[in-house]
Amino acid sequence: MICMEAFDVYRSYLALRLHFTTDKYDVIKQRGRVRATKQSFFKRNDLLSIRKIADTFNEKEVVDFLVANFVSGDRWGGVFNSEAKSNYNDWKRRIEAMTYTFTNDIDKLLFETEKQDIKFEDIFDNGSNHPILLKKYLRKDVSIETMVILNEINNYVAILDKKLDNDIIWPDVSRIIKKYTPFLDVDKEKYESILRRRIRQD
Repeated sequence: MICMEAFDVYRSYLALRLHFTTDKYDVIKQRGRVRATKQSFFKRNDLLSIRKIADTFNEKEVVDFLVANFVSGDRWGGVFNSEAKSNYNDWKRRIEAMTYTFTNDIDKLLFETEKQDIKFEDIFDNGSNHPILLKKYLRKDVSIETMVILNEINNYVAILDKKLDNDIIWPDVSRIIKKYTPFLDVDKEKYESILRRRIRQD
C-alpha cells in the first residue's frame, strides 16, 4: 500500500470540506484545487490526526474515509472524531451491500405507506412539513445512499428545496444528498427496477 503524504491528505481534506459544507465549491469541477501552503499546514492543531490518516490509508481510501465521515454528518470529515473509523467501516458495509440496503429501506418505507394508507409517492411530500422519507432518514431508518438513489429516480430534492426553503434541517440534508451524488455509482435502471418490483409486491 502506497500511503499519501500528510500535506496531500490535508489538501484533500480542505477540498472535501469545502465541497460538503458549502454550496458554491464543487470538488469535481474544481478538481480538488484549494489554497493551501505547507507553512499553514505545519501550524495546524490537527497535524497529528492528519498524519495518522496519511499513514493508515492509500489515496483512494483517504477520499473514501473523508467522504464517509462527511456524509455521516461530521463537518470535520472524521479528523477530530473518535468514531471516524467506525463511520468509515459502516459506510464500506453499506456500499458493499448497497442493493440490499436500498431494498431493505424501500420495504421500510412501503410498510409505512401501508400503515398510513397512502401511496408510495406520498413519502416525498407533506406540504410545508417534513415528509415521511426525511423523517425516516433523520431517525436513521433510511440510509443516505437510499436518499441519493431515490433522488436520481424521482428528483424529489428540487421539489423539497422549494417547499422547505425556510426549514432549519432540510437545507443541510439537501446539500449532503447533492454533494454526495457524484461519489456514488448508481445504476439508475437497476434501482428503478427494484423499486417497481417492491411496489408491485406490496
